Amino acid sequence: MFNQSLDSYQNENALLTGVHQGDEQAFNQIFRHFYPVLCIFANRFLLKESIAKDLAQDALIKAWERRSDFESLPKLKSFLFTCVRNACFNELEKQKVQQKYQEVLVKSGLDVELDTLEKMIQSEVVIRIFDQVDTLPEQCRKVIRMTFEEGKKPKEIAEELGISISNISSQKLRGLNLLKDKLSDQDYLCAVAIFSSALWR
Repeated sequence: MFNQSLDSYQNENALLTGVHQGDEQAFNQIFRHFYPVLCIFANRFLLKESIAKDLAQDALIKAWERRSDFESLPKLKSFLFTCVRNACFNELEKQKVQQKYQEVLVKSGLDVELDTLEKMIQSEVVIRIFDQVDTLPEQCRKVIRMTFEEGKKPKEIAEELGISISNISSQKLRGLNLLKDKLSDQDYLCAVAIFSSALWR
């Protein structure tokens, strides 16, 4: 999955070895591959591109500092997304983002009072939502994560998973329906607010 963008290295093991040895050129390949998708991922939470870029860069710097800890590129990827996600949770606690989420909810046809919305966007709510995303059926979970975390379009997801574009839409709808059963009403509205711009495009 990495070879197309990390083309200076014959295989993932060679790239990872270079990173372990402090090869800045090797890590630059990692940076160029992951930085754009991490920015997209962070911006889904924050709706503020400049902060999203900073958090993505911070995560990559932390990965460089801990480069010897990663046994594989998938583990490195997991670290990066977890790091950015946690940073977003912390950022959400500091920011007054009610209006931004209110606009998303209005576009979704949902009427939520501002004080209720403020409670919904607390980081612990977002954590609960993603905990439940992890319990979704495999195909459904993959479609939602690839859409939301990696910013991939339906055509890209369909090609990677070997399913039709119409199936992608079905999996998105199924995921939200399952989340509705797993989450409280307020948490579900927050999930719709977070996912709406990413899932329905």
